[in-house]
This record gives sequence, structure tokens and C-alpha cells, in this order.
Amino acid sequence: MFPILKRILYYFLPFTLLFFYIHSQFEKIISQSTINGLTGFYSVDALIFGLVVAFVINREWENWFNLSESVQREINTIREIWKWSDHAQEPMKTSMQNHLAGYLRALISEWKKGEKDVRSPVVDIELDNLRAQLAKGWPAVESLSIQLFGAYGNLIDARNRRLNFSRQHVPILLKRVVTAADIILIILSLFVAVDNILLDYLFTGAITLMVFSLLLVVYDLDNPFKPGIWQITSEGYEALLLELTGSK
Repeated sequence: MFPILKRILYYFLPFTLLFFYIHSQFEKIISQSTINGLTGFYSVDALIFGLVVAFVINREWENWFNLSESVQREINTIREIWKWSDHAQEPMKTSMQNHLAGYLRALISEWKKGEKDVRSPVVDIELDNLRAQLAKGWPAVESLSIQLFGAYGNLIDARNRRLNFSRQHVPILLKRVVTAADIILIILSLFVAVDNILLDYLFTGAITLMVFSLLLVVYDLDNPFKPGIWQITSEGYEALLLELTGSK
């Protein structure tokens, strides 16, 4: 919650200074623009902005949800393979669990390096070794083959989905259009006034805060791995590694 309040504070400080400066320097222009119907044009601009941002947020929310779901599915599948491997005989059991632990450690390491959307060769090696172990030990665990091979396929699919959704972002041109429209709306709001200066400040501040917040939502959803309201971290993988091996 604190980062949100800090962002709001960083916004309201310059906004307040700009608001009172413009109202002290351009009072006549503001009054005349309000009389001449700027409010109507502003309402239309705000409506168009709202429709565009609604489309962008809906698309970004869908991508964020799919990414979050893929991460959780990957975690659940690793746990499932580990649990099934407990029923295999040695040395296959130990080998599979070592490769799964190596997979988690490599993934966490790459994650902390900022390479969350990159197909890591180290992770690929652990997956290849796990695949080879499954193929090699299949005759000895024929009764578990359906569960193990099915879970392995789910792991590959979950990882591919995670990488795919990690690379999807708002097109740069569309992001610039939304940002420019946001700035224009905030500036234009300063020239739409009511008679009472304090009421005007509250009215304008509330509208521009909402517009600013929508832009924050777009940027946060488009950057799910950066600190923000909807940040996706490696904590789930780290907790799973600690749960399965007792070490980080």
C-alpha cells in the first residue's frame, strides 16, 4: 500500500503547484474557456480516453492473468512430479529430484538476474536431463509412466506459456498515445473551472488522479516483474524449493 501512497504524493505535489500557478496567472482565460464550452469538449476527450484505456487495461489484465496462472501451474506441476517420483526406486528417485531441484535453482537464479522472459540454457539442460532420466527409467516405473510423462508434458507447456506471456507488452506506439492523452487530459482539466477555488481544486484533483491512476495501471500490468501493484516475483519458486529440499 505504501508505494501507491508514495506515487499519489509524488503526483499531487507538482499538480498542486501547477494548479494554483495556472489559476493565478490565467484566471481570465480559464473563466472564458469555461463559458465558451470547453467543458463539453473535455467530456468528449475524456470519454474517448476512457474507452482506449479500458481496451488496453482489459488486454493487459488478460495477459497478466495468463502469466500469473502459468507461473502457478509451473510450480504445481514441479511439486506433482516430485511427489510421483517418491514412488520410484533408487537411483531414479534421487536423480529426478536432483534435476527438479536444479531446475528450480537455475530458474530462481535467472529470475534474480532479470532474465525472466529468456529461455535459459541452464534450465533447458535440467529439463533435458529429466527427460532422459524418464526415458531411461521407464521400464522400471511402467506403472508410474502415465503420471510422470503427463506431468512432464504439463511442465514444458507451463514453462512455454510463462515465457510467451512474459514477452507480451503493449505496442510502444499505443503506450505513447495513451501517455500523451493522459497528459493532455490533465493539462486541459486545469482550464475547466468552478466558482469556488477549493471546490475546483478538489474536483480537478479527483479527475486528474483518476486519469493518472489509470496510466499507472497500464504501466504496472505491462511490466509485471517490476515493483508495482501487480508484481510477479520468484517467491513461489523459492518457497517450493524450500518445501521440497529444505534449502534455498
